[in-house]
Amino acid sequence: GAPCVLDSLGFRAARKERTHGRYRSGRGYRSAMRTTAIAALAAGALASGAAAATILGTSRSELLVGTPKRDLVVAGGGNDRVAVQHDRVRDTVRCGRGRDVVTADRIDAVARDCEIVSRLISRDTYKTPDGQHETQVEPHSLAAGSTIVATFQSGRRHAGGAADIGFSTSRDGGRTWQGGHLPALTVNSRPAGTAAYASDPVVAYDAGRGVWLISTLAVSPGLTELYISRSTDGLRWSAPVVAARFSSGSLAFDKNWAACDSWPQSPYFGRCYLAYTVHITRTPRMDVQFSDDGGLTWSEPVVAVRAAEAVGVLPLPRPDGSLVVPYLGADEMQSIRSTDGGLTFEQPVTIAGYEHQPLRGIRSFPLPTADVDAQGRVYVAWHDCRFRAGCAVNDVVFSTSADGVTWSPPARVTRDGGSDFVPALAVDRATGRLALAYHRCTGSPCRIDVLLSRSQDGASWSRPQLVNAQPMRTTWLPTTTSGRMLGDYIGLSWSRGRPVAVYSLASPPRGGALRQAIAAAPVP
Repeated sequence: GAPCVLDSLGFRAARKERTHGRYRSGRGYRSAMRTTAIAALAAGALASGAAAATILGTSRSELLVGTPKRDLVVAGGGNDRVAVQHDRVRDTVRCGRGRDVVTADRIDAVARDCEIVSRLISRDTYKTPDGQHETQVEPHSLAAGSTIVATFQSGRRHAGGAADIGFSTSRDGGRTWQGGHLPALTVNSRPAGTAAYASDPVVAYDAGRGVWLISTLAVSPGLTELYISRSTDGLRWSAPVVAARFSSGSLAFDKNWAACDSWPQSPYFGRCYLAYTVHITRTPRMDVQFSDDGGLTWSEPVVAVRAAEAVGVLPLPRPDGSLVVPYLGADEMQSIRSTDGGLTFEQPVTIAGYEHQPLRGIRSFPLPTADVDAQGRVYVAWHDCRFRAGCAVNDVVFSTSADGVTWSPPARVTRDGGSDFVPALAVDRATGRLALAYHRCTGSPCRIDVLLSRSQDGASWSRPQLVNAQPMRTTWLPTTTSGRMLGDYIGLSWSRGRPVAVYSLASPPRGGALRQAIAAAPVP
C-alpha cells in the first residue's frame, strides 16, 4: 500500500522509505511539517478517524501514487504526476509549483494549483459471467454549450460488446458529472431490455429540437439491431427506438455513427443521420438513414457505397446542408458526399492511402476521426506510420478539405517519440480552433498515456499536454479477440472555450480484478 515514485518520461526515481507513518526521501529527510498549511491538512485528515497516509513530493518531477487509505498528497516543485483515483475514499491533493497532472475520484479534494485534473466520471457496476469486471471502454462525447454528454461500453466481454452502455453528463463544461446506464437496452439494463449485449455507443445532438441521441449496436442470438436512445436533458433516457434490424446468425451491422445537422442556415437543419457498415452481403457496404423528428422514426436505408472495405464511417453535416462521410476503405482513407440530405451519394474519393503499424497486444484499428468548422471545412485525422523510417511506429496525421471532395496531402501532427494510436479530433466552432487527443505507447511492453494538442489553424500544433497521471500497462486492460482494449475511439469536444477529453483510464488491478473506468479532463 505504500506510494511509489516511478522513473517515467525521463523523471528520475526517488527512493522512499516509510518512517513513523510518513515518507522520507532517500536523499535525506524532508520534514512532513514543511509548512503550517501542510500540518493543518495532515491533522485534519487524521482527525477524521480514518486511517490516512501523508505523501510528500520533492523538488524533482515525479509520479506520486496514492494508497487505499485516505491520502494527503503534497507535491513538490517539479512537473508532477499524482494518481489517487479508484480507491473510494476522499483524498486531498495539493500541487504547488510546476505544471502538474492529477487523476482523482469525483469525491477527492484537488487544489486549484493543480493544472490538469482528470476525474473518474463512471465505473463499471456489472459482474456478468461473460464480462470482465471492472471495465469501461470506448467512450465518445459531444458538447452543446456547457452541456457535455459522454457514452461508453460498461462490462466489456472478451468475445465482443459489453454488458450495457453507460452515460455521464456534465452541465458545467466538464467540471462535474452525473450519469448511469441506458435503460431497456440489454438484459442487464434497469429496466431490462432484450439485447444480449451492446457496443459502439455514439452521441449526437439535435439542436433544432433540443434532443440528445445515443446510437448503439445491440446484438442478440440471430439478431442485430441499431438502437437510438433519446433524452432532452442528457440525464433521463427513453427506451430505445429501433432504427435498423436484421435477422442473421452473424453480425449484420458494425461501427454505427450518428450526427445531426445543427447549422441553422442549412436547408436540412434538424435532420439527424445514422451511418454504418453492413455485412449481410458478400461485398460490405455503407448504409445511411435519416430522421426528421429527433430520432423517433428513421428512413429506409440508402446504400451510400459498396466496397471491399468501408468501416469507421463518420457522417459530417456541413453548413451548406451537404453531408460528407469519411471512412476507412481498403488501403486508403476515403470520403463520400451527399448534396440532397442523404437521399443520394456521389462517387467515393480518396483522402489518402494509409500505412499502419499494429501495436503488439493492443487493439488499435486505424479508424479516422473527423470534424467540420463553421466555414464548412472538413478535418480528418488518423494514426499512420508513413513518416517513420521502416514504418516502425505510428504518428497522428491530418488532412483537410474545403468541400469534402478535394483533400490536402497528409501532414504529420505528432512527433513525440512513442507510437501514437486511436486519436480524437474536435473543432471549436466559435473560434475554429482544433484539438487532438490521442494515446501514446512507449517502451516494450507498452506504457500508455493520453495526450492533447491544440492548433489555431491546423498548420502548427502545440506541444502535447499529458492528460493522465499514471502510465497504463497493457495487462491492466480487458482482453478482446483483437488485443487488449481501451477503445476504437475516444471522446473529445469543446465547451466553454476549452477542450474536454473523455477517455478510458486503467488503474493497477487489485486482488486480481481489473480497475478500468471513464475519466474526463477539461484542459485549460
